[in-house]
Amino acid sequence: MDAEFFAGHDQPLSPADLEICQSAFDALCEAQGIEKTSAMAHDAAAASIIRLYRGGVRNVAALQTLATGQS
Repeated sequence: MDAEFFAGHDQPLSPADLEICQSAFDALCEAQGIEKTSAMAHDAAAASIIRLYRGGVRNVAALQTLATGQS
């Protein structure tokens, strides 16, 4: 892998980025019946959403759908 790939993925998320991730997280938790404060939600769903977002997925519905398959 080249340095540019890692450099882009190591950048902090902006407030706008976090808003998109939070929307996807909320939708995923609601759809899956996961309590947002549970360890399961934080450990699996949130990590999947952020990993997907950093990988280039920016659509809330796509983040929710893809994270459901990964969490």
